Amino acid sequence: MKVCVLIPAFNEAPYIARVVEGAKEYIENVVVIDDGSNDGTAEIARAAGATCLSTGSNSGKGAALIIGFAFACANNFTHVITLDGDGQHLPEDIPAMLRVAEETRADLVIGARPFERVIMPLARYYSNTVGSQLASKLVNREIKDSQSGFRLLRLDKLCRIKLRSRRYEVEMEVLIKMARSGCTIAHSPIQLVYENGHARSKMNPIRDTVRNCLWSFAFCFLGA
Repeated sequence: MKVCVLIPAFNEAPYIARVVEGAKEYIENVVVIDDGSNDGTAEIARAAGATCLSTGSNSGKGAALIIGFAFACANNFTHVITLDGDGQHLPEDIPAMLRVAEETRADLVIGARPFERVIMPLARYYSNTVGSQLASKLVNREIKDSQSGFRLLRLDKLCRIKLRSRRYEVEMEVLIKMARSGCTIAHSPIQLVYENGHARSKMNPIRDTVRNCLWSFAFCFLGA
């Protein structure tokens, strides 16, 4: 596998250097797609050793990932690993994801977080479990973590899919469209970092879950 890491980032100056440096311990090619940050995220990422691309303005996570996917395809990578720039995904989970990909030959490996109601904020627990149950029904196979942004994807399969999402629903769009096109899916357990009992994600667990559900039906039934 020829792999690069894609990190969409918007105003992640406190975390981005650590994420880039951590990822580079396992994967040489790390690409940060700066989504219109105004806090020096791109400069910090570049100093940490990343290749930096830009959306030009704050356009959303989906828009940033689409630019990253196009870059990876153009540079003949076979696989990409996506993770967030806010430090909630730990780069030390990358080797396990690579092992799962090699052992299963899956086209999509999802980094599956532990959904434990005791330790997860209640809104996030329900948003993630509901989203994963919906995704499982829509693609007719078990999906353990539909909203995880920590993934390993096979590019020759991914690049055949037309992606329309510009925001957080990109995770569901990729998942549904790859599954419905016959791609194989596997899971790799990952850790999740919390600060004072909260995940660092910028997602609104209620608003964005509703949005993801509505878009999921559109991806499946309206040909979106």
